[in-house]
Amino acid sequence: MLRKLLITAAVLITANMMAFSQSGTLKGKITDKGTNEPIPFANIIIEQGGKQSGGTTSDFDGNFTIKPIPPGKYDVKATYVGYKPIMITNLVIVANQITFQDVQMESTAINIETFEVVDYKVPLISKDQTSSGGTMTSEEISKMPGRSAQAVAITVGGVFSQDGSMGSIRGARSDGTITYVDGVKVRGSSAVPKAAIEQVTVITGGTPAQYGDATGGILSISTKGASREFGMGFEGTTSQFLDKFGYNMLALNVQGPLIKGRDSTKTTALLGYFIAAEYTYQKDPRPFETGNWKALDDVVERLEKNPLVPTGKGQGTYTAGEFLRNADLENIPYKLNSANNDLNLSGKIDVRTSNTTNLTFGGTWQSNWGKEYVRDYSLLNWKKNPENTYNSWRVYGRFTQRFNTEANSKATIKNVFYSIQGDYSKTTSVTQDPEFKDDLFKYGYVGKMKTYSTRSYEKTYIDSIGSEVYVHNGFADTLVTFEQTDINPILSNYTQNYYDLYAGEPDFHYRNMDQIQLGGGLINGVFLGRDNVYGLWTNVGIPYNYYGRSEATQFGITANASADIGNHAIQLGFYYEQRNDRYITYNPVGLWQSLRQQVNKHIIQLDLNNPHFAEDENHIFMDTIWYDRLYSAGEQSLVDYNLRQKLGLQVDGTDWIDIDSYEPSTFTIDMFSADELLNGGNAYVGYRGYDHTGKKTKGRPSFDDFFTKKDATGRFTRPIGAFEPIYIAGYIQDKFAFNDLIFNVGLRLDRYDANQKVLKDPYLLYEAKTVKEVTDLGPHPTNMGEDYVVYVDNVKSPSSIKGYRSGSTWYNAAGTEISDPSAIETSSGIAPYLVNPDQKEVNSSAFTDYDPQLNFMPRISFSFPISDEALFFAHYDVLTQRPSEGNVMNPTQYFFIYTQGQNAISNPNLRSEKTIDYELGFQQKLNNSSSIKISAYYREQRNMIQVYRFSGAYPVSYISYNNIDFGTVQGFTGTYDLRRTGNIWLKASYTLQFASGTGSNSESGLNLIRANQPNLRTITPLDFDRRHSISAVIDYRYGEGKEYNGPKITRKIKGTDKVKVIQLLKNTGLNVSINGGSGIPYSRSSTVVGTQVGSGTYSLLGQINGSRMPWQFRVDARLDKDIIIKTGKKGEKTGRPLFMNIYLEVLNVLNSKNVLSVYRATGNPGDDGYLTSADFQAQILAQTDSQAYIDQYSIKVNNPYYYSLPRRIRLGLSLAF
Repeated sequence: MLRKLLITAAVLITANMMAFSQSGTLKGKITDKGTNEPIPFANIIIEQGGKQSGGTTSDFDGNFTIKPIPPGKYDVKATYVGYKPIMITNLVIVANQITFQDVQMESTAINIETFEVVDYKVPLISKDQTSSGGTMTSEEISKMPGRSAQAVAITVGGVFSQDGSMGSIRGARSDGTITYVDGVKVRGSSAVPKAAIEQVTVITGGTPAQYGDATGGILSISTKGASREFGMGFEGTTSQFLDKFGYNMLALNVQGPLIKGRDSTKTTALLGYFIAAEYTYQKDPRPFETGNWKALDDVVERLEKNPLVPTGKGQGTYTAGEFLRNADLENIPYKLNSANNDLNLSGKIDVRTSNTTNLTFGGTWQSNWGKEYVRDYSLLNWKKNPENTYNSWRVYGRFTQRFNTEANSKATIKNVFYSIQGDYSKTTSVTQDPEFKDDLFKYGYVGKMKTYSTRSYEKTYIDSIGSEVYVHNGFADTLVTFEQTDINPILSNYTQNYYDLYAGEPDFHYRNMDQIQLGGGLINGVFLGRDNVYGLWTNVGIPYNYYGRSEATQFGITANASADIGNHAIQLGFYYEQRNDRYITYNPVGLWQSLRQQVNKHIIQLDLNNPHFAEDENHIFMDTIWYDRLYSAGEQSLVDYNLRQKLGLQVDGTDWIDIDSYEPSTFTIDMFSADELLNGGNAYVGYRGYDHTGKKTKGRPSFDDFFTKKDATGRFTRPIGAFEPIYIAGYIQDKFAFNDLIFNVGLRLDRYDANQKVLKDPYLLYEAKTVKEVTDLGPHPTNMGEDYVVYVDNVKSPSSIKGYRSGSTWYNAAGTEISDPSAIETSSGIAPYLVNPDQKEVNSSAFTDYDPQLNFMPRISFSFPISDEALFFAHYDVLTQRPSEGNVMNPTQYFFIYTQGQNAISNPNLRSEKTIDYELGFQQKLNNSSSIKISAYYREQRNMIQVYRFSGAYPVSYISYNNIDFGTVQGFTGTYDLRRTGNIWLKASYTLQFASGTGSNSESGLNLIRANQPNLRTITPLDFDRRHSISAVIDYRYGEGKEYNGPKITRKIKGTDKVKVIQLLKNTGLNVSINGGSGIPYSRSSTVVGTQVGSGTYSLLGQINGSRMPWQFRVDARLDKDIIIKTGKKGEKTGRPLFMNIYLEVLNVLNSKNVLSVYRATGNPGDDGYLTSADFQAQILAQTDSQAYIDQYSIKVNNPYYYSLPRRIRLGLSLAF
């Protein structure tokens, strides 16, 4: 018998093992219920969905351990000869935690096959409290309002939430949180169908060593696996007739075995699957509490036909939109032309390759497409909203092997397993005009415009002739004709409208392009102010001037191993990640202007060396000299050369090409050279990993190629390779229990290589000499190091030293430290002693390879139960995260450094951000159904990224980014957990938090820097410093049968003495999610600013972030009823039950109009004070129609994004079997 038991135990091994970062552990002891003696060699298995997911046997002392176990709910079965079989149902396994569950078995002399069923009760106090946060299971999530994992995460104390969206965790910046789906680090969308979610875990502190590259928290999503039995579910939700926002959702999930086991494996699936899909259509995906303002349909139609009106002055026009007042406008409850489609897919295939190995394949897909709402377009031009297409998918394969330990073994090393995973993710996006797409020259096309011109002359005295003659000095336009097309019909109407208003008067209105533009007409690619109304709203028919597409991939390899050595669970892990990011963007409207700049520019000059003398038929000079156009080969652009080839013109000829007389199909983007599109820094194109024509780069162009590589015509190609950083991490972790005391000690090592070039010295774009190299200008002060940079009196010919610099510390010529480098500037600016004073352009010599960063992160946490009803827990973590913004090398920014102005350019040499996290907490069981947990935490945030002015840089000071920000977070969280007691289940938390620092995001200080203020660091409240936060999830539910305690109706059955009881609220429940908090800070201004038109300047009143917005409060609810429908013939039990759930979901039940942002001068979300300010009355009255201006400004300033979402109501039905 013992031999059979051992053989059976050998096959009860997991069939759905997951990577270590997404697994938990089950520990316990099996004892005799009567004697409390341990039972050795008892058989323990775990099942999920009727499929065996793991198993083992107890040792001599009755102890057992099963791992790794994917997160989720399981049935635990224990059997042993001479004892009643026992099954504990719905045991919850949480990722990265040990679940303790002892089993007591009752002896019997009869061989019993029926299991004694015991319902698992989640302990109020988990012994393994080494991490802080919270976990929700699929059953809990299914009853909650909302469909995303983020909606679950915001119910956890310490997670910042605003209007139902997830923000920062415990005062960290929002990009400090990393999301995992089934152990795969998410890049792109983390959306997963609700039916596919098995468990959502939020880690707010005590982060295990296997997690890295995060300074805030971890959001871990586990999806469901295969089942031994076939199952299927359907769900449909709609808001039709319930609200005005057009929400419709359809979902489907299927699971089951493809191949079932036989004999000893008949209780499991050798090959199983789970697939879930969710499609959502929303007419208005982000409705406004304030509604949406638009012009009346007939008004828009009138403006589209006649967008201009005459000034009444005999010349010029106004845009008709400048006269629209409130009577011409209307407010509707939804946005127009902004419908959105969303498709989420999730799938998993489990393959049981052997008794001790498992292979899992899985993936997710999210596709989103639709129109993008643009606020400026909403009043008049919503028909031209751009189109967005976004796809994000990831796949993974995971192999896990476990090495069995004999039940009677006394080996020191037990429960050994390893897991190897490979994953690949890809995200693509395209933003474009939905009609023109990548046909770039159609974006700015107005119509066919043909210019007629003639030679112009001036009277000039010619010595050789001895008199004044007419000398050709150029060309003058005499007429521009216009022909409408249907490519951009509304744009054409602007110019046609202008021509109609001044028909028959070409001399003063359309003799040349300048007259047309000044008069209010449009020319191809140039709209000259007609594209907007008062600078507030985009005018009718104006195309979305952007085309862009991007691609981001991520390849990862994960290897994990674990072994129990004595009482220590040792875990080792390795992670390798390679990313590849590329994009291409165009300013398509501006391409027409580029054509005018580049085409014909080499024949503008006249060939003065070869005059033509006008003669009569008798060859007598007639007092006029004219010239041919001068062909300058070195000035000819590539686009001109290619265009002449396409038009059949002589490429070295002097034929003048009238650009505007050709249709868009004449031109292609590959006609241009890279430099022609980069346009000296005022670029019409931006790219990385593509060439300037939109083709993916081949191979890996070097950094030097950007400065040196040329094409066959001798023109620079300016290649820029994809951004390909490499991230490698390794960790070791030891989780061990000493009696009931659990420690988790780990060390993580991260290596980040940005794999790009960086400036050798951020203050030098040209190489300069150091103290060691400068020996010709006299002795240096003795306190100057050999590597200090020397600054002189003249860049070209230095004759004396003005100062020195070490890093960002400056010195004058005497070696005295100074705070302002302008003190050593010359009359022409800062002057380093250049290695090559004749260098005119930035080149690769000023750059070097990025120096990979190594980060050591110790993690220590413990959980200390002081009794069965109370425990202490604490942790100390060091967390780092690679730079996430402002860090990608863009050589065009440095090459065209003079054009950057007040724009912040990337700093590819940024270091990792760092957080040091401390927490101490206590949990107390109040009674058998409730507990309270309190914890205090403190965080130090270091090396945070912030904009920075490199003052004194050569050849020009510039704005970039630097690791100069720091901050602190102090907080307290109290959590109350009430397990199902009668009808109610409750989780509630309160957080008191103080988050302060020198910057809330990487560009908090940009306005100060632009105002030429120094790089000041002042501690102020952060933008997300919410002092008081409250969250709660309340579920009130009625059961059925004897458990039902709700209202009922009793009716006597006709013709009998029997009574029928109708349980009115049988299996009916209400789930309410509450989220609220005190107001977040903002900086008050003592001066009014016309925020919508850029008038005025802020003047800080008080301190930065010294004022507070109002409290926010939101309630979401879901009312549902479960109905079980029996199938099959009456009286038979062969049919499978059909489970139906009908629900009503209401988001923002109270329709709370929470204030999300305010204007600094007024503290009001709907008024910036501009219209009533005395400072701007003259400006307002000077507008074309001051009342129309006031009406339109009033609408624009009442920003709907400053208010929370309105109430949304949805009715749904789900079916499952």
